[in-house]
Amino acid sequence: MAHQHQTVKKEIEELIPNYLIGYRDRFEKGKAERFPPTQTYDHTIDLKSDFVPRNCKLYPLSPVEQEEQDKFLEENLRKGYIRKSKSPMASPFFFVAKKEKGALRPTQDYRELNKGTVKNAYPLPLISELLNKLKGATIFTKLDLRNGYNNVRIKDGDQWKATFKTNRGLFEPTVMFFGLSNSPATFQAFMNDILSDFIDEGWCVVYMDDILIFSKDQKEHRERMERLMRRLKEHDLFLKPKKCEFDVTEVVFLGMVIRPGYITMDPVKLAGIAEWEPPQTIKGVRAFLGFGNFYRKFIGKYAHLTRPLNDLLQKNRKFDWTMQCQLAFDLLKTKFLSEPILVMPDIDKPFIIEADASKWATGAVLKQKGADGEWHPCGYLSKSFSPTERNYEIYDRELLAIYRALMEWRHYLMGGKFKVVVLSDHKNLTYFRTAQKLNRRQARWSLFLSEFDLGLIHVPGKSITQADALSWRSNEQDDVDSDNEDIVVLPDRIFIKGIDLGLKDEIAEQLGPDNFHKSALEQLLHQGMPPIKSTLTDWRIEGDLLFFQNRVYVPNNVDLRQRIVKSIHKTPRVGHPGQWNTIEQVQRDFWWPGMAKFIRSFVDGCVTCQQSKINTHPMRTPIQPLQVTPNSFPFQVCTMDLITDLPECDGLDSILVVVDHSSTKGVIFTPCTKTTDATKIAEMLIQHLYKRFGLPDRIISDRDPRFAAEVFQEMGRQLSIKHSMSTAFHPQTDGETERVNQEVEVYLRAFCAKEQTRWKEYLPLAEFAHNNRTHSVLKKSPFFMMMGYHPRPLPMVFERTTIPSVEERLQELKRVREETASLLELARQQMIRREKQKLDVFEEGQKVWLEAKNLAMGYPSKKLALKREGPFKVLKVLGPVMYRLDLPHQWKIHSVFHAALLSPFKQTEAHGPSFTEPPPDLIEGFEEYEVEAVVGHRPKKRPREFLVSYTGYDSSHNRWIRMEGMMNCLDLLKDYIKKH
Repeated sequence: MAHQHQTVKKEIEELIPNYLIGYRDRFEKGKAERFPPTQTYDHTIDLKSDFVPRNCKLYPLSPVEQEEQDKFLEENLRKGYIRKSKSPMASPFFFVAKKEKGALRPTQDYRELNKGTVKNAYPLPLISELLNKLKGATIFTKLDLRNGYNNVRIKDGDQWKATFKTNRGLFEPTVMFFGLSNSPATFQAFMNDILSDFIDEGWCVVYMDDILIFSKDQKEHRERMERLMRRLKEHDLFLKPKKCEFDVTEVVFLGMVIRPGYITMDPVKLAGIAEWEPPQTIKGVRAFLGFGNFYRKFIGKYAHLTRPLNDLLQKNRKFDWTMQCQLAFDLLKTKFLSEPILVMPDIDKPFIIEADASKWATGAVLKQKGADGEWHPCGYLSKSFSPTERNYEIYDRELLAIYRALMEWRHYLMGGKFKVVVLSDHKNLTYFRTAQKLNRRQARWSLFLSEFDLGLIHVPGKSITQADALSWRSNEQDDVDSDNEDIVVLPDRIFIKGIDLGLKDEIAEQLGPDNFHKSALEQLLHQGMPPIKSTLTDWRIEGDLLFFQNRVYVPNNVDLRQRIVKSIHKTPRVGHPGQWNTIEQVQRDFWWPGMAKFIRSFVDGCVTCQQSKINTHPMRTPIQPLQVTPNSFPFQVCTMDLITDLPECDGLDSILVVVDHSSTKGVIFTPCTKTTDATKIAEMLIQHLYKRFGLPDRIISDRDPRFAAEVFQEMGRQLSIKHSMSTAFHPQTDGETERVNQEVEVYLRAFCAKEQTRWKEYLPLAEFAHNNRTHSVLKKSPFFMMMGYHPRPLPMVFERTTIPSVEERLQELKRVREETASLLELARQQMIRREKQKLDVFEEGQKVWLEAKNLAMGYPSKKLALKREGPFKVLKVLGPVMYRLDLPHQWKIHSVFHAALLSPFKQTEAHGPSFTEPPPDLIEGFEEYEVEAVVGHRPKKRPREFLVSYTGYDSSHNRWIRMEGMMNCLDLLKDYIKKH
């Protein structure tokens, strides 16, 4: 035993400088296994007022894991780090693989607890500020604190909240564990406080458990080190000698190489480029050049430098890697790693990460905007897959690419002030947007990802060629795999649905060849006669962009204009509005000549609108407009109705719809159940209407028993609310709510037709879309009528420069509300005078939509199913109103239909092709088309066949397939069965 102690002591003496021998005990592992004292920094777990303690399931362990668990429990009970518990709540306990082969790390999954924890806003230090203190330093010491979070106790009375469950019972930690949401903030505050005077003196920087000491000379440095060691001893803190570096002139700290006088990036961070091996194939050359093309604007004579490599791509040329190719390859790598391409990371600016995975490796690039306004790389990452990882599903490989990037650059990204935007080119990441049975590897990634403020954007692969190219570099490294649990890894909220980040740059780039732009620019810069200049007051230039009436001018590029309209019209926050409303939404931020005609044509060609919206044929008695109430306030008079029989979602199957009839035409959508009674509806009105707008004077509804109930009537009498009901057996007399009901059903149909059980997720977006949409009569949106401005439905690409004063906004509100009554009365008269429409006439060979109301398609809910199927070709005109269609043979129904059940299929140049119809893949000699979704089943109770849609094909290609024929899309089938 004495001999062993001598060995340990000798090892420590070899690792630390002689002048610190007196503090040898601060480096001993055995002495570090003590229970920390209670202090003012004890970790508190403050729970939100609505938090409900939850239990969790117990996970089975393998024999090896059982042995490791017992060791963990025994060791931590001995140290006092955990104790037995009788807590009413518990978090899961399991193991994940460590980097060392065969090693396991115990993990507590505190995600549910963290959701209910009040967040500690204590900031992590800015790396840029830490590094700014290094001026004049010539000697450095880096220290690594032993035990990390375990140096801080959990406050007495809070330990039960962090209880974890094992097959040996419940245990609660008495010291801070990894995974608790506020642990980083608590630990940073602890370290900052005990070393505050050293930090203030400017010779000590601290980032979590990493400490850097720096000085101008050796004597000063030794004095500072001894002061620091005394302080650590006072607080009973210990260090890991193997991870410390003493009295050096160069040190790697927080991903930076620090030397006297300057700081550079750690070469390890750039290994993805520096270690790129020469390509062995044409494909490898293409990958390298694809990577380089993104940075060609930063490299002089780029075309000349790449000539030997581009020559290899010539058709019918034999691959021959010459000396000229090698020189060009090496020179380009040197250029990629030098200024002005590479920028030092600045934590005060936003970052983006491009991540991608191939079959062999992951690649990633960390980027920030430089002073030139261009996106520059801060670092590259390329890491190959182990043989085990190569067998991962594609969504696992893509998620691993993101996990590795965040792990590599976490010291820049974790706790930052900006959202970390991740660009990925694979749609399969959406697999993790719904609850899945996660294995332990995925659970570990999920825990780690939850610590970042993430935003994920899907972009085409051509937009992230650098990460894609890095992922095609292949080496082999061993890793370990293991299995576990069931969670949503990437919730919908982190997926950014909006205009992509490159739009501003693309508009600026397209302005050059645009003739209209050139002529306008010449006039703007013209110093001629005043009459000319007076006509140009609506125009201005900001940076690389041209503005007309404070809106961005979009150059004459069809693809660019198409993308802008698509990004607004088709997003859930706007919700497939009609022609006029799409024009209004687009022109809030953009302008180009003839935009109204272009947008009308685009909306005409939108397949989702054609399939989802209400048929305008005169099939029934028209909706009747209600009388107008003059000089009213928001929701002073409102209409109310229930939409029922939706697919069950979280136990809910209906929507209470409340519409402001009197003033703004705003709506409130509240999810509920079909069995909701009058008392509950009264409560919902108080919770969702009263708290926003106060009591209404009048409520109009149909004769639903819930609205006619004595309880509801009594509420009206007590609160002095007049209740009016529509005509018996003809609810269309309440035209306002009927129309909104149709609108919300169209919206949910557009976004949920293939995943009907998700309607509740989209309901808040449907409400937002309606309230932010300009009313066809009022010429203002409900939001504007209520608040005097339009809230942002999408991330802003361009900054606004005009901000109206409060007085201007109030006067505008007063004016538009005064105009409301007359506009509504005019619209009411127009509805009364509306003439009946004529039926469409079709020709042979023309494609048409078929109304689906009489078709048994096997959808879970007809309410959210598509209104129209097709499009189908007209085979023959049988008369003025009768047509024979080319239907799928599986339908087995009569193929002749009346014109009232048909509507024309429209495909416009402005919208572009709606269906790409990709060719099938060959799998074991058979053609297989990619299944997009399972959308129906038959029979209802014990389904034997499932209706599937195919990626890139319209619904006329949907097919019924028996369960045994769905081996290539089992995940989609399992998910569908689970939900229905």
